[in-house]
Amino acid sequence: MKNIIPAIVFVLAGLADLAATLSHHGRDDTRGPYNISEFSASKGHNSGYCRYGFNVSAPSLDAPTHCGAYVDAGFSGATWLAFVYDGVGNCTNTAVTWTFFHPTNGGDATFNVTVHGLKGRYIVPQKDITVSLNDEDNPFDNDVAYTGPKDFKVSDFDL
Repeated sequence: MKNIIPAIVFVLAGLADLAATLSHHGRDDTRGPYNISEFSASKGHNSGYCRYGFNVSAPSLDAPTHCGAYVDAGFSGATWLAFVYDGVGNCTNTAVTWTFFHPTNGGDATFNVTVHGLKGRYIVPQKDITVSLNDEDNPFDNDVAYTGPKDFKVSDFDL
């Protein structure tokens, strides 16, 4: 009996190790990347509001999900895209949430997409956000727009 207990413990430890490996493997299969398509973000002239829209596909989603938001950047002279805080953007599938942060002083923006609780991050380079002054006599008449690729992958995940 003394010899069988260590053997049982050894077998149970091996089974626990195998279960953890299989569980981790399954999570990797559903993790991603997240495919973003038709991404757009813009602030029209003489307006402080930004409009966002995109579709997201992920291995853990049954079908592509459409997401969007219409948010205030603060004032019509803003030279940045408005922040989209958690819960502000809408998606057709409640398993998907997202945020967007573009510093008010320029620089790269951060686009986060969360699917079933797993957050992925995409850094939007400053060169992909264009600010155009439409009327030099009116500093509030400008456009801000995302001009980068409309389709891209989100593959940097918080694990």
